[in-house]
Amino acid sequence: MINYVAYRKFVTLKNGKRVMFRFLNEQDRENLIRLFQEAPEEDTRFLKQDVKDVKLINYWVDHINYRKVLPLVAVDLEDNRLVADATLHRGKHSAKHIGEVRIFVSRPFRNLGLGSLMLEELINLARKEGLQWLKAEIIADHKKVIKAFREKGFEPRATLDDYFLRKDGMTHDVVLMMRPVIKREEGEF
Repeated sequence: MINYVAYRKFVTLKNGKRVMFRFLNEQDRENLIRLFQEAPEEDTRFLKQDVKDVKLINYWVDHINYRKVLPLVAVDLEDNRLVADATLHRGKHSAKHIGEVRIFVSRPFRNLGLGSLMLEELINLARKEGLQWLKAEIIADHKKVIKAFREKGFEPRATLDDYFLRKDGMTHDVVLMMRPVIKREEGEF
């Protein structure tokens, strides 16, 4: 079992910057709002929810429940700002053995390995939480993201035509990717 309050992990990015992973808490409200408000629209238009909506962020912070969603944040140690958000959403009922991962990294911290490090940590957390499978829904045009998930053991299982509907009415195909939490070669020796 994870000690959600005490959990901390420190990582070094490709540019030498140090970042701390920890779980979102109530004191992060303004920092989380800022993370998403400062993001350009093109960076948030493919997220499942409207993260520019302050009411939504307030709801998330007011209703933190680590048994339903593990909200992992990356904190820049230089200025104590949130620079990325990754969540592990636990499935319900007959899908309670499956977790869905979502990752958002602010522009200044992209291409530094932060997204990959956060994905690795979500995989580790899923293992500790007893999940059996992880899934991710990725816009089919986002080839670099699909490649990064493949490198972490996710495989495409289906392409869902016109599955994602943007606010402006445009649709996009989505690739459903899945990964066993414990791969056979990881579980056997």
